[in-house]
Order: sequence, then C-alpha cells, then structure tokens
Amino acid sequence: MNTRIVFDPEFLHAIHIRGLTIGELAQRARLSPATVSAAVHGKPVNVRSALLLARAVEGCPIVKELEQRAAGRA
Repeated sequence: MNTRIVFDPEFLHAIHIRGLTIGELAQRARLSPATVSAAVHGKPVNVRSALLLARAVEGCPIVKELEQRAAGRA
C-alpha cells in the first residue's frame, strides 16, 4: 500500500504566517520545489514528504505581523 497525504488549506496558512516561499520551504524540507508546490496546491504527496514538510513548517517561527494580517487585524 502506498499512502498519500493531502494537506488542507490550514497548511498554506501556516506557510504564509511564517513568511516562507515555496523555494525556502523546499530547501528546509530537502524536497524539490515541485513536490512542495504540489502539496501547497492540494495534490497528494507521499508520507515521507508530508512529514518532512510538516517538520520544516513547524520548525519556523510565526511572524506576528503576518499572522495579524492573515487575521485581518493589520
């Protein structure tokens, strides 16, 4: 069995409030930009890639100003 993971829109939100670009996230997760782009756009990725992405995003601090802007408080 080959399990695939699809990230929900909260994943993109988590990326935005950390100020990450697809290229930066790809570098941090040690994945190709194409794989990161697929995940960000709701395409399925394998479990290993999903885990690397989740860890890379979680390892970056949230930028308060971006979080406030995303919440409509800027």
